[in-house]
Amino acid sequence: MLITLTLLGKDAHLTDEDEFEDGIKAAMNVFAQHNADPQACAAANDKLVRNELLTREEAMLCVIWDEADTAAFQSATLGWLSRDVDIYLGIE
Repeated sequence: MLITLTLLGKDAHLTDEDEFEDGIKAAMNVFAQHNADPQACAAANDKLVRNELLTREEAMLCVIWDEADTAAFQSATLGWLSRDVDIYLGIE
């Protein structure tokens, strides 16, 4: 199954095409560094958000997802004067 990473949030539309691509590339680099499946990380993160019990492996996948989300945000908003924006990593 093919997945598509994207940037979501009420301010995601403020990113231009290059910023959007930089954010997605930064997230993909994190997943590649950890040899992690983005979809598995997203699923584990969804369990965390729903306050469900996580296995040790799922907890690690949540950490990787958070790292990828942070990398995407920082890359997409590099040079912006405000950091008070709502942009986060998602899967379509």
